[in-house]
Amino acid sequence: MRAYARTHPDFLSLKPKAIVMDLAQMHHTWISECFPDTIRIADRFHVHGYVIESIQVVRKSVQHRLAPQAKAILKRDQPATHNPPGDSLSEKSKIRLNALFAFSTLLRKVWEWKEAFSHWYEYSPNVQVAIASFHLWLQQGENMDHESAQSTLKTMRNWQNDIIKYHLCRWTNATVEGRHNRIKAYQRRHYFICNRECYKAGVLVECNWHRLSG
Repeated sequence: MRAYARTHPDFLSLKPKAIVMDLAQMHHTWISECFPDTIRIADRFHVHGYVIESIQVVRKSVQHRLAPQAKAILKRDQPATHNPPGDSLSEKSKIRLNALFAFSTLLRKVWEWKEAFSHWYEYSPNVQVAIASFHLWLQQGENMDHESAQSTLKTMRNWQNDIIKYHLCRWTNATVEGRHNRIKAYQRRHYFICNRECYKAGVLVECNWHRLSG
């Protein structure tokens, strides 16, 4: 990456206000060298993914301790624990979610922690409030008695400055990441396609289907 920057002076002449990134330290180091005055924002959906992963790990650990019928219910209805947000769930989904929480108090706590994080992103009115409420959210995480939750908490503490900067400039890579995921899904479905032009056309259709169907 440093070699690229040296051989492309036009890249270094850019003056971005902010750059949205994942949590790869080498990328942050490189960008800080190239653009020291640019705001580096930890991408919201990458960050949120760590909390979602905690729920999944906790759910699996709970699932292993249950009777076969309860285990099947928890596995079947597990999407309700992470998607969509709790305040947009239908009444039927809320009933299913509460049924899952009957299996584990810890699962409920981690889900509530995830919901609080979503609300922090959505409703913090400014960066000052975001800083204070983020620290409260970290304190809430300290009550999660599970290795996965504590690992996520450590990551959040280490990256809190770049996470909070979202509230200085509310940009995300959601559109780019969404298209990237569609391309990967298309590649898996058409792994042995021989015609390169058909493959390229298929990727374009896959990434722009919402426009074509509108």
